[in-house]
Amino acid sequence: MFSSGLARWVYFIKDSAGMQLIRAKFGKSLVLDAKNVVSGTTGGLFIVKKSKAMAMLTLGQGEYKGQAFILYTGTTDLYDTVTDLNTGIKTSHTGSPIHQGFYYAFDSTLMELRQFVSRLQAVHTVHCVGHSLGGALAALAADWVRKNNASLRVKLYTFGSPRVGLEMFAKTSTTRLLAQNIYRVYHKTDPVPMVPTWPFFHAPTGGTDYLIHSPMGAIPWEYHRMRHYAESAKKAGSWSTIQNNRPKTYLDSTVEQWLESEGVVAFTANSLELVNAALLYVIKKVLHATGVVLVGAAATTLTLLDRLAIFLAKAVEVSAELSRWVYYLVRKMASMVGIVVKEGTSLTVAFIRLVFTRLYERVANMVRQAGRDPQ
Repeated sequence: MFSSGLARWVYFIKDSAGMQLIRAKFGKSLVLDAKNVVSGTTGGLFIVKKSKAMAMLTLGQGEYKGQAFILYTGTTDLYDTVTDLNTGIKTSHTGSPIHQGFYYAFDSTLMELRQFVSRLQAVHTVHCVGHSLGGALAALAADWVRKNNASLRVKLYTFGSPRVGLEMFAKTSTTRLLAQNIYRVYHKTDPVPMVPTWPFFHAPTGGTDYLIHSPMGAIPWEYHRMRHYAESAKKAGSWSTIQNNRPKTYLDSTVEQWLESEGVVAFTANSLELVNAALLYVIKKVLHATGVVLVGAAATTLTLLDRLAIFLAKAVEVSAELSRWVYYLVRKMASMVGIVVKEGTSLTVAFIRLVFTRLYERVANMVRQAGRDPQ
């Protein structure tokens, strides 16, 4: 699978020796020159910005003539940003709410991207490719290119990418690119696609994911590495081999039974999926009962975590029914990080925030481990 090779080898664009390796590997398929390498910066308003080789914008040749390639490399500097509980939301360059860390990183490459796309001639397809945080930037690039160049067919390939934006971005991007042009590949035990948590969503919102099962007993972050994705793709040989329908969402009855059950919850990929499903279930239940908007467009100094904790604490005061479901949710999450919650525990904003913080910190630690060696 050509895209997995590109996602792996784009990491070598940082120096001349690496570029020589890329030329040896892809010289017959791509027009390769150091001038095709784009530097970008990571960091936001209050984070130290670092400039580095972040992308390669190039044309295909040979069997890929008439096609363009936008390749983003993952960068370790963004791992702290994606796991920051105090993150903010920015409106993307196409008008949808996204993670602010991804916004700033993509924005730092946009001038070169705009120039590259404006010079395209006799090109019918643009391929946007990236692994890990490079996948998030590739998603933003694909969305931007397609919106501003309706005549171009744009395909997006991501490997182990985190969630990029809120539900509006995921839905709009899926509609704009079409689900069949989005190849989201992820290993079952890779922690990076699990973050950021709600209210961020993956695209495509419907259609097909490319889920690759990885050993449950393995060190979770081991299967985030791009070399494992490349190996998995090589073994598969084709997209159709690893094509799986998006795992079905949990039924409300399944979520309810899990929330009501007692006992210690192990910290696993499956339990994290259930927690996310349970969180969505409880939030929807509260929204239906109260009509309160949890994530709005209005400016606020409160972080998403603050708003979520306040939202759930207020739900406790609305009715005994809502209080019961919030209690079940907090109890499950607390169990995963060794905190015991019993009947009668005061579900204050501070306590709910503590539980969310402890759980998210554990997930964030796995993500940071994955970021130490993403290749």
